[in-house]
Amino acid sequence: MAQKFNYPTWSAISLDRQSETPLHSQVFEQIRKAITLGQLAKGARLPPSRQLALELQVSRNTVVLVYEQLLAEGYATGRVGAGTYIATVLPEDRQPRREAPPSGPTGTDGDTRGVSRRARSLMALRLPSERTGAFDLSPTVPALDQLPFEQFAKVAGQYWRSAPAADLGYGGVLGLAELRAQIAAYLGEAHGVPCLPEQVMVVSGTTQGFMLAGQVLADAGDRVIVEDPGYLTRLAALLGGGAVLAPVAIDREGLDSSRFEGEAAQARLVVVSPTNQFPFGSTMPLERRMSLLQWAQERKAWIIEYDFNNAFHFSGRALPPLAALDRGGRVIYIGNFNRSISPAFSMAYVVMPMDLIDAFTRANEVFGFQASAPTQGVVADFMKSGQLAAHIRRMGNRYRERAKLMVHCLNTLCGDAFELSATGAGLHLCALARRPMDDAAVSQALLEHGIDVPALSPYCMTERVLHGFVLGFGNTPAERIAGALRVFSDLTSQAAARSQAPT
Repeated sequence: MAQKFNYPTWSAISLDRQSETPLHSQVFEQIRKAITLGQLAKGARLPPSRQLALELQVSRNTVVLVYEQLLAEGYATGRVGAGTYIATVLPEDRQPRREAPPSGPTGTDGDTRGVSRRARSLMALRLPSERTGAFDLSPTVPALDQLPFEQFAKVAGQYWRSAPAADLGYGGVLGLAELRAQIAAYLGEAHGVPCLPEQVMVVSGTTQGFMLAGQVLADAGDRVIVEDPGYLTRLAALLGGGAVLAPVAIDREGLDSSRFEGEAAQARLVVVSPTNQFPFGSTMPLERRMSLLQWAQERKAWIIEYDFNNAFHFSGRALPPLAALDRGGRVIYIGNFNRSISPAFSMAYVVMPMDLIDAFTRANEVFGFQASAPTQGVVADFMKSGQLAAHIRRMGNRYRERAKLMVHCLNTLCGDAFELSATGAGLHLCALARRPMDDAAVSQALLEHGIDVPALSPYCMTERVLHGFVLGFGNTPAERIAGALRVFSDLTSQAAARSQAPT
C-alpha cells in the first residue's frame, strides 16, 4: 500500500472540482503560496507524484503538471520521477525587495484587519534585515569565532558549580547587583561615564531598553528627533509607544542641533549615536556634543545615547560619550554586549539619571524586560576575572587591521567611486556612492555571492535619498576581505555603468 502523507500542507489543499480553473492550476497555486510563505521549507522534498495524487484524489498526470510548472518557474529543482525538491533560492529571492513608504499607514482598515494605528506605523517602516554573520562583510557583527571560549567555559563552569540557587528565581528588576557593579566600573574606567550601580538597569536587549525609555520619557504623539539615515529597527520600539519620529539629516560629523527646525524644534526626546553612527559611520565632534547637551538642558528635553560601537576605538583619543559630559542629568545611556562578547546573549544595559530610577524601575516591573539571571551571573564573573577587558584589547588590534585592509582594498579596487566614512571606531564603514546607482539591487546580487553589504538608501527616512553601502569588517577574517571586495567592486562598477548608459 502506498504511504499516506498527513502533512498539514497537503491536507490543507482545497480543490473546487466545479470551478473553471483546472485542478493542476489550483494545486500549483496553493503549493506555490505555501512555499513563499515558508510553510514548506526550502530544500524539502516534495511527495512522489503518485502518492500526492492519491492523497488529493486526482490523477497522477495532474500532479506531474503541477511539478513541471514548479520546476519551470523556479520554485522546485530536480526531475519528476527522480525526486523533486523545493528550491533553496526562490524567484522572489532574486528580486530586489519592494520598499514600503518610510512612514505612515498603508492600505485600508480592511487590509490590516482593524489593527491599531501604531501597528500600521510599524508595518510601514522599512526595516532592513538584521545581520546574522553568515555572510562576508556583514556590518555590526563581531568576530564570533574569536571569543575566548576556553576561558569563558571555565568562568561559566565555576559559576554553575557554585550552586547559585538565588539566581534561579525571577530576579531583581534592575538586574544582578554583581553585574551592575561591574558595568558601572567598566563605564567609569573605559569611557569616563560617572554612574553608580543603582543607576544601571540590565535588560534583555537593546530594543527593550528603547521601549522602556520611550514609555518613561515620551507620551503618544510626542516628537522624537532621530538621525537620518538611521537604525530603524531600534526606532520602531519608540513608534510602538505612539511617538512620532522627526528625522534630521546628519552629515559626516553626525547630528547638528542647530538644524533642529520645524517639528524637530518641538521634540522632547532625541535619539543619537555619537560614535560610529549606524549606518552612516559619522562621529560627532566635541563641539556638537556640547551644543546638543545645551539644547536639551534649555528645553528640558531628554537624550537617548545609543553607544553601541564605543568599545572598539582605533584612532587617536576617544571622545567622551554624552553621558560623560552631561551635567544636567538629561542623558539616558544605552549600551550592550553585542560587539564586545556576542549578540546571542541578548543583554543590554540602561544608565539612568538618579531622578528617573523609580520611573524606569516601575516600567520594567510592568513590562518584565529582565535579562536571564544566570547569564548575567556568568557575564559578571567574566568581567570580574579581567577576561572581557583582555578580549576587548585583543580584538581592538585585530579590528584595526581589518579596517585598514578594507579601506586599502576599497581605494585600490573602486578608485574614487565612493566616499568612505572614517574607521576610527566600531565595526563598519559607509561607502557613499559619488554617482547614483541602484544600491538595493546590488546588495541583493551580493547576497547570491555570500556577501552581506546592505544598501544605504533603505535607511533614509526622508526624500533625501543617499546611495551607497554599509560594509562590516568585524566578522570577516582578513584573508577573505580582499576577495569579497573584488566581487563588490565588480558589481558596483556594473551598476554604475548601467546608470550612466543612455536610455
